[in-house]
Amino acid sequence: MALDRPRVEYRTAVDLVAEVRAGLIRIPPFQRGYRWESSDVVELFDSLARGFPIGNLLLWRRPAPAAQLEVGPVPVDAPASESALWVVDGQQRITSLVGALIAAESAPDPRFRIYLDLDDGSFRSVGVRQQPEPSWAPVSRLADPTTLLRWMRDNADLLSERQLATADRAANAIREYQIPTYVVSSPDEAPLVEIFRRINDTGKPLTKAEVFAALHSGIAGDEPLDLRALAQVPADSGFGALDDRLALRCLLAFRGGDIFRADFRDEFSSPADRVDTFRALAAALREVVAFLRAEGGVPHLRLLPYSHVLPVLVRFVRTHGAPEGRASALLRRWLWRGAVAGTRAGGISVVDIRNQVAAADTADQLGAAQALLRQVPPFPDVQPELDKPHLGHAMTKINVLGLLAANPLDLRTGEPIDIARLLADGSPLRPIIKDSRTILADSIANRTITGIGSGQTVQQLLAQASPDVAASHLVDALGQQLLTQDADEFLARRAGAATILIRSHIDRMAEWGARDGRALSDLIHSVA
Repeated sequence: MALDRPRVEYRTAVDLVAEVRAGLIRIPPFQRGYRWESSDVVELFDSLARGFPIGNLLLWRRPAPAAQLEVGPVPVDAPASESALWVVDGQQRITSLVGALIAAESAPDPRFRIYLDLDDGSFRSVGVRQQPEPSWAPVSRLADPTTLLRWMRDNADLLSERQLATADRAANAIREYQIPTYVVSSPDEAPLVEIFRRINDTGKPLTKAEVFAALHSGIAGDEPLDLRALAQVPADSGFGALDDRLALRCLLAFRGGDIFRADFRDEFSSPADRVDTFRALAAALREVVAFLRAEGGVPHLRLLPYSHVLPVLVRFVRTHGAPEGRASALLRRWLWRGAVAGTRAGGISVVDIRNQVAAADTADQLGAAQALLRQVPPFPDVQPELDKPHLGHAMTKINVLGLLAANPLDLRTGEPIDIARLLADGSPLRPIIKDSRTILADSIANRTITGIGSGQTVQQLLAQASPDVAASHLVDALGQQLLTQDADEFLARRAGAATILIRSHIDRMAEWGARDGRALSDLIHSVA
């Protein structure tokens, strides 16, 4: 499609403030969030004051619906417009300029609390609890001559003529700075996609998920079926939200082909194709979550040792439907054997993931489950590693899943623990003994699953707990005595109990040495 030649216009920072407040400038949902640091914003204002180039803006003129918006710290009640300006390139600069020029004195984010030091002409970011010097002028006072004059009068007794002149020069420089702005008018997205791609080839590139969203989420008016909505599908059932990267890989697995591909321009044949895909993928994700919980023994996304299993299972469900019977059992073995293999190899390679996605396409459901299982080597002699108590490690997640197999009870109420709620608040693991000098203090032996604050409180409650509650945290009667008498002996005893429990749970889920082919009953039936 032919693209009208972009118009070159010039805007001042004051113009941008006015257009944002009027709801004319819109930031599309595909744009990444505000990522600049305070130093970036300070440098931006310094460039304006010194007349340095800050780059061009690229805007797309097209209709926009009425909406409640936020541009940085600034809320905007935007009316519908037939000629709104959607930001294609320049979000960080526009958000920085507008946020600081409107809310430098009131913003809760120090990145927008920008002041001009009238002693040396430098710009500074001021923290929320930091008291600016009397000689520091908020940049929000510099954008309007009347506002600046009022501020000067209010502070006349505190400022010298030289300081007042510094404020006046900086204000004039900021108000008069002309920012080159390219405005594209086009009825559809296709020409903008190419411009967007070329922009993204230079500077700080967007992530693959952000580029995909740019090409396929739409700017306005589409149904809310996009990567962000997709990422919330598991969260709706309490399993936890996907990040954008994982949501994208699930979508690409559902579509078929390389899930690490970077060219998304022709991913969908039509808007209807896009909508249908997101709807069907949401249904597939629900089936995947149901399998992971019921058969895989994984109650929450944050306890999944390796996230690549999600796109693999999505591909499996897309091709064969929800796993059932023998195939479901084999997939459980694949999940757990793969988790152990990953800890032994230090992770899962891109090649391994590609091979597993391809294996999910094997002709029938049982054959696909067998093909996946053949992709992972067995480690029947696995020993739990208790020295990793932090949830970022795959082995820690395996350990937590093992501890959950004991069905831990609340130390105060004796009721079953809500692991999803604990994970929403952070790590579900809390230290039992506070003394860091204790041997095994920084290990799973000194961690239990509870929402109660760590340290002395957990130790006291566990020592006083009923036998069934204590046992659910791997503490027997002798262990309760040792809790108040010999911390090292207690942790050594509990380390042994944790090792046995976690090892037996892995063995039960991975089923090392079990027959991985068709069930014997199926073979007998086929012969008969």
